[in-house]
Amino acid sequence: MDTIPSIFWMIIIALLTGFICFVLYQLAMLLKESKNAVSETKKIVVDAQETLKTLNGIINDVEEMVGTVKGTVYQVNDAIIVPIKKITSIVGVASGFIEGITSKRSR
Repeated sequence: MDTIPSIFWMIIIALLTGFICFVLYQLAMLLKESKNAVSETKKIVVDAQETLKTLNGIINDVEEMVGTVKGTVYQVNDAIIVPIKKITSIVGVASGFIEGITSKRSR
């Protein structure tokens, strides 16, 4: 019994071959799953880009509306509020002047 029987070597080679096949199978399944994940991710990215384009359009519309409202507010300010402030300041000066005159007469 100086030599190892051939059946022992056949079992070792079969186990080694089975292990290598199992590792290759697992690697193939990993590649298949990652391929599916990448394709799903591409779909999600395309949908996100479309959503961003839509949001960009909405933001542009809102900016235009805000610009229009700002212009309207500035026009209202120039047409109504500024003259009212001027009239109010004139009335304040006049009332102060009248009050000053009446206070000197009271003394």
